[in-house]
Amino acid sequence: MAIQRAVTTPLQESVYFMPHSPRSQSPVPVPLPEVAGPLWLFRALHVPQAKSYQILHNILNVIIFASAIIGALETVESIKSHHAHTLAVAEWIFVAIFAIEYAANIITAKNKKAYLFSFWGLVDFLSIAPSFLMLANITALKSARVLRVLRVLRVLRVLKLAREAMQRMQSATQAEKRNPLAMNLTIYFLALFSVVIISSSLVYHAEFASGSIQTIEATGPKTLRIQSHDMHGNLAGSKVTLSGYGDLSGPFEVKDWNPKDKHFDIALPDPSALEGVPLTNHGSWAKDTPFTSVPQSMWWSIVTLTTVGYGDMYPITVFGRIVAAFTMLLGLALFGMLMNIVGKAMMAALFGSEDLDKNDLAPVENTMPLAWNPTWLHCPTCGHHHPPQTQAIAAPAIAQLE
Repeated sequence: MAIQRAVTTPLQESVYFMPHSPRSQSPVPVPLPEVAGPLWLFRALHVPQAKSYQILHNILNVIIFASAIIGALETVESIKSHHAHTLAVAEWIFVAIFAIEYAANIITAKNKKAYLFSFWGLVDFLSIAPSFLMLANITALKSARVLRVLRVLRVLRVLKLAREAMQRMQSATQAEKRNPLAMNLTIYFLALFSVVIISSSLVYHAEFASGSIQTIEATGPKTLRIQSHDMHGNLAGSKVTLSGYGDLSGPFEVKDWNPKDKHFDIALPDPSALEGVPLTNHGSWAKDTPFTSVPQSMWWSIVTLTTVGYGDMYPITVFGRIVAAFTMLLGLALFGMLMNIVGKAMMAALFGSEDLDKNDLAPVENTMPLAWNPTWLHCPTCGHHHPPQTQAIAAPAIAQLE
């Protein structure tokens, strides 16, 4: 393959992608869009037939997979506490790579403003912006609620896999179109992975909440008031567990939740639970929910997508239930896609074709008898009845054919 420049006018230059035909070595010119930026960079980002494009996008796909998995592992407290530095370094490596890709897309975009405000341009920007915003010393971003929202935006990187799936479908070679099983399965699993990661991340951030405790005091024989600046999520009607206060762990029912004043009250089952507990310690609280991490939420996502619905995990917040509703609908769409792929593969394996109707329905002129007798009451091919009126009408036309 070669790239050849052909000057069509003094003011405009066209670029042609010149693949060689396997039988005749004559190049077949395929016009490319107008190139912006360095030609080698444009080919690597926007020409699916180029080898550099395939290498680059395969590497980016692996990086997207790795960043999604590491982002999910960050929510597991045991892993984060032991490998916080390694996870942070890996995250910044991913951010640097995605930032370079974003800059390269801007350089090679003919209409840079259109790219910046396009859907995929916004996805590319939002996938790297949270890390730089959290690095900046901005007072408004110190709120735990804002930080959690910014972390959710990082999962948008997985949407790039959907873009890759569409590009694979559009740039499929003739051999892949004749045997599309591998390509269809690749597209399906890319879509499945994207849905699982996005839905599990969203439902985790919707259902789980935790924070540090500034002060804790007894406001009654069976009531504790907890002051916490890390108020996020909806604690109304839920339960919380405490850590750092010995046997006073819970879970305890939340009686009153006041996010404006940064405190909530919990009910104690027995006043004797406060005996010998040092309330002066600074501990932490966490919402009592099975959605304790993104990997834990992945189990719920898979059960929901497959419409199994064990009922061991289910969201209780409004936003969590909205995420669950969309996950159910996407599960039906993915199931239909999988059945279509498997059905076509079985048809091709058993009958040599994905569509039997095309082979069974031969042209009518090839199946009609060579000689046609107007006096026939039934068609000798299909058996259809022809009344005398039809015979009289068809007789002159058939006589001309004879």
